[in-house]
Amino acid sequence: MSVPAFIDITEEDQASELRAYIKSKGADISEENSEGGLHVDLAQIIEACDVCLKDDDKDVESVMNSIVSLLLILETEKQEALIESLCEKLVKFREGERPSLRMQLCVSGLLTGTSTQRRSIHC
Repeated sequence: MSVPAFIDITEEDQASELRAYIKSKGADISEENSEGGLHVDLAQIIEACDVCLKDDDKDVESVMNSIVSLLLILETEKQEALIESLCEKLVKFREGERPSLRMQLCVSGLLTGTSTQRRSIHC
């Protein structure tokens, strides 16, 4: 399955670009994709993405949209834990603040793009 993106690269290259960007922001993450595949890459990217959450909303939106586009191509059973992990990270980072409209739209896009299963969202 392919998800349209503004950049025409493979999912593996997109994960690699995300890793490089997050590392350039100071995260402790390898620039090389893992041997475990896209699911493992996304888990590591989500774990390290909090360094990007301090950026301006446009940059955060770009990173989140990339993560969401990769999440949407995973099998449903692999999405759940990663979606929960991403939402928990967003909630903890912006605790006490109302999420920006850009962030709300990003999470909304994720939830509409996934299956009809119920999700726990704490924004």
